[in-house]
Amino acid sequence: MSPEAKRKTSPVAFVTGSTRGIGLAIATELGRRGFSVALNGRDEGEAMTGALDQLHRAGIRAIAAAGDMSKPENHRRVLDRIEDDLGAIDCLVCNAGVGPLRRTDLLDVAEDSFDHCLASNARGPFFLAQEFARRVGARQGGHRSLVFISSANAEAASLNKAEYCVSKAAVAMVAKVFAMKLSPLGVQVVDVRPGIIRTDLSRPVLAEYERRIREDGLTLSPRIGLPEDIACTVAAIAAGDLPYLTGAVLPVDGGLSMARF
Repeated sequence: MSPEAKRKTSPVAFVTGSTRGIGLAIATELGRRGFSVALNGRDEGEAMTGALDQLHRAGIRAIAAAGDMSKPENHRRVLDRIEDDLGAIDCLVCNAGVGPLRRTDLLDVAEDSFDHCLASNARGPFFLAQEFARRVGARQGGHRSLVFISSANAEAASLNKAEYCVSKAAVAMVAKVFAMKLSPLGVQVVDVRPGIIRTDLSRPVLAEYERRIREDGLTLSPRIGLPEDIACTVAAIAAGDLPYLTGAVLPVDGGLSMARF
């Protein structure tokens, strides 16, 4: 039976890296908007169990779709599992990502850290989007979307995490080429760029950013961003609330990236 024939009454979303932080906030908000949600982490451990329990307690239909999305050999199996359980995927959110293995000066970046960032932040999303595009492009009807979570560092350079910046610039280009391919087929493709967001990844540097926001006006909105800020933006795209928007960059960063004189 085809995924279309197994269509449930609710649209289906797959959010990579969704057992915590921004990904979990996105999955939760999509569930509140009526989506059935496939949660993703590298394995079905405690983090996955806890995230599923949280969504189920909120009355959200959710399943585990475990697998390392930095490895393209896992993509077909995971998408097949989601389609078997929930039906065809209407919204793919490529959120899973990593920081550098070590924060070092540009001249001290090692190959393992560079490859680590590129594999998770750009190579994995490229090939996952490719597999999704093959499936979604073959069917018509309903609002469909592909969202990449990049970063303000797709444009803003940083000398102590250069490999991360390069990987986020790369996934920003991935978003552009998939927008060119899929938008004519009615699939909305957007690059959402978080700024400074309160997550486990940013925790070691939050105090310094809070000082700069307070003393230097680093962001126009005088606070650190929350995962829910990103989730609201992604949910609006997935729900079709921004219908004439595609191939676009949405900086969800409290004004961090606005040019100022």
